[in-house]
Parts: sequence; structure tokens; C-alpha cells
Amino acid sequence: MLDKNIPIKIKKILEALEAAGYQGYLVGGSVRDLLLEKEPHDYDITTNALPQQIEAICQEQGWHTIANLGNNFGCVVVVVEEEAVEITTFRNESYGQDAHKPDKVWYCQSLQEDLSRRDFTINAMALDLRGQLYDYFGGLEDLKAKVIRTVGNAQKRYHEDALRMFRACRFVGQLGFTYVQKEGLLPSFGMENTPYYLPHNFVFPVENCAGLSLERVRKELELLLVSPHAGHGLMLLAATGLTDACCRVKENGSYREVPILPELRHLVGLQQNPRYHYYNTLEHTLNALDNSPRELEIRWAMLLHDFGKGLPGIRSLNKEGQPSDFGHEVKSAELSTAILRRFRYPESFSRLVIWLVAQHMRFGPMLHTQERSLLHWVRGEAVSGTFHNQQELVYGYTQLVKVFLADMGATNARYNPQIMEKGQLIGRQVIQLATTQMPIIPSDLAILGRDLLPLIDQKQIQTILAYLLQRVQAGNLPNEKEALLSAVKKNLARQASLQKPKREICVKK
Repeated sequence: MLDKNIPIKIKKILEALEAAGYQGYLVGGSVRDLLLEKEPHDYDITTNALPQQIEAICQEQGWHTIANLGNNFGCVVVVVEEEAVEITTFRNESYGQDAHKPDKVWYCQSLQEDLSRRDFTINAMALDLRGQLYDYFGGLEDLKAKVIRTVGNAQKRYHEDALRMFRACRFVGQLGFTYVQKEGLLPSFGMENTPYYLPHNFVFPVENCAGLSLERVRKELELLLVSPHAGHGLMLLAATGLTDACCRVKENGSYREVPILPELRHLVGLQQNPRYHYYNTLEHTLNALDNSPRELEIRWAMLLHDFGKGLPGIRSLNKEGQPSDFGHEVKSAELSTAILRRFRYPESFSRLVIWLVAQHMRFGPMLHTQERSLLHWVRGEAVSGTFHNQQELVYGYTQLVKVFLADMGATNARYNPQIMEKGQLIGRQVIQLATTQMPIIPSDLAILGRDLLPLIDQKQIQTILAYLLQRVQAGNLPNEKEALLSAVKKNLARQASLQKPKREICVKK
């Protein structure tokens, strides 16, 4: 029985509502997750009790409450056993010009009417205290069939709240379900015989996105990007034209239009050299993204890494007449800079993502080179100013290896175990180099200034540390304390033997 899966703290709330003579139901995503035998992230309760009555019940139980939540009409947040739970009075709503905020909200009398306003059938089910399921719109059937379907007419639902279109894509990504709708059918979309092919596309009223805030759209994109089936959700995002829509941001008291992701459009159907690729550019991008760890900076890098392909000045034909995109990583990094700035990401986050995009092609030519080439590359990055210390450098290369392997695994190389193994080996080698041989600043050295005081005057410490840093970065000296001290002593002895006072390091007496 499903009641056994409802946490005790939630049952206490439902019991308190029923004891006071009201109805109470667990509702929304938590019901969906329980039916999928997943642990819900949070729990929402709906009831016919009014907010004042909810507060009175909670006060009687000794539970702390937060009411009057601005535009969250009829909602009381109760804290039970240190967990916040939203309790909302049965309500319905209508929408005007705003693409996300209802212009009218009113209390209603029945659970069915309350559920009728929700977005998708799988989110429009409720459970009572005894585990009885209330499903008026076929949510359980859709859950079993693994489909995402709106409650009622899709166009009406999306005109009410434009963010629901992004939520549809996000649920496809999170659950691995197929999106369906009866009205507004379009021809197929994408490359046949790939996991991302859509036999049917759908009309979405994307013009309504103009009323959505950039913050809300970015949040949905982030949830989609780190989902288990992100590529499928992004395919629906591209197919329906949501990537080409605009949202808005408020600046100095007025709204400014912000494009969402129009740079992705030219990847649709963009062919690649079949010698290296079995998918076109869009499907390759989605496949590479799905191959990668579910970390936001990695997922953004995978989404953006080939945006430069196919553009003027980048796309050409090689001597065999096949497409070639030499230097596309530079253009992709340039586009990434503008996109991440548009989405208002912090500078540190953007810097790393852009670096990952710009560097993702560097491994390929090195698959057949010696470690010295890797060392030259890592040293160049160490002194480039991109990274502030060795820890950042090691982290950057660790993330870059993930990008490289995910990208390579979405090409013909995935069918060649030897090449994949070489790729993994070179990844381990470059991380090892960054970890052991590439300090960026003197404090990254395995020696401190006080370790040198028995050998040299304090005023010479910075000079000798810079000398050691250069030697370690060049690969001529291991970053180990004993080796560093030995190098200093040898340097002192050499200087003394040359007997050139102007260049001699002062030896402490």
C-alpha cells in the first residue's frame, strides 16, 4: 500500500487536518515519485481548509508556520521535524497577459477542480492518509506508459503558463518519458535511427515566453541539463522552437528582451565527416552531453562545444569533399562567452566553461604524441593566467578530461576500444602532470620560505622561489621538498664557484 511510503511527519499533518474535520491530500510531484518508487524531493499537501484554519491547526500542534507568501495565494508553509511542507487550500486560477502569473486566483470546493489546474497528468494525482489514489485525468495510465501529457488542451495550458513548456522538456529529461499531445501535431524532427529522433513534433506557443523571467528560464534549463536524459529533453526544446524564443530581464525599472538559445538552431541537420562521426552535429552534441557526468559546468560545456561548427569561416570541405570545421572550438568559445554572459553566470563559472570549450580539441592530436607535448601544453596553461593556483589547474584538467572522453564517446571512436583506451590513458597522464609537475604560484611548491632561511637571506627568498617555480614548470625538477632543497644548495654552490659577487646569492653566516 502507498500509505506505507508516506513519511510519518506528512501523515501527522494529514491526520491533524482530518481530526479537525477537513480533507487533506498529498499532491503533485511527490505522488508521482512515490508511484515511481522514488524518494520525493519535497512534499506538498492540498486541503479544503482555509489558510487561517490551517494556521490554527498547526498552532494547536505546536508547529511553526509561515503564511502570507506574497503571490502564493492560499499557501501556508508548516515546519514539522525541521522540514518545510507547503499546505495549500483548494484553488483555481485564470490567466491574463502575464505568461507565468495568474491574474485571478480563487478558492474552490473540490479536489478534482484543484487538480484540474495543474500542468501534466502525472503531476495531477493525489493520495490521502490511507494511501487511496485520486486520479481524474489518467495520470497513472500515463505514468505506466511513460508519457508526458498536459491536463486538458496543451495550447490552453501553455497559454496559461509559458514556463510549462520548459517543464515539459525538463520532465522528458528527468524521467526519460515521451512527450505527447493530440492537437498541434507537426512532421518528424531530427535524424532518423538515433535515440533523439522525434516521429512527431508539436506546436508550442513559444511567443508566450516573452513574458517569462530570465531567472526562471535559466533554472529550468539547468534542471534539464543535469537530468539523466538531458539530450531527449533538449531535442524537444529545439524541435518546438523554445531555443529560438525570448524571455526578459528587468533592468533599471524596465524589461529587456533576452534571446534564449538561438545559436543552437544551425546545428539541426548539420552534417559531419562520416569518417569520424555517425551522427550529425545536433545529435552528436546531445549524445556527447548524455555521455558526460551530470555536473552543470560539464553539461554546459558539452552543449556549447560544437556551436561554432558549420558557420562561415569555419565550415569547409576537405580534399575528399567531406565537411571540415577546423578551428571551430575557438568560435564555439566566442559564442559561449556571449551566451553565458546573457544568462548572467558568475565570472568564475563562465571562465571555466569557456576554457573547456576552447580546449576540447587539444587532446585529439596528442593521442599519438609523447608526454613532452602534454607537458608543454600544461605549462602553457599554467602561465596563461587562466588559473590562479595549481588546485584550479588540476580541477580544470580533470573536468576537461571528462569533456574529452564524453565527446570522443559520441564519435566513431566509441567503436574502437584501443582508441578509447588511449584517450583514457592520455587523460590520466595530463591530470598527473598538472598534479605533480605544474605549480602556478610559489605557494604551490612543496617548500616554504621558512625552509630556505637556514640557507639564504630572507630578502632572497622570493627570487629563489621564482627560480624553483620555473624549473618545476619546465619539467626539470620534481615538486618535492628534498629535491627543491637540493636544487637550492647546488645553485648556491655553483654561484659561489663562479665567484661573481653581482650575481651571487647572499649566503647566511
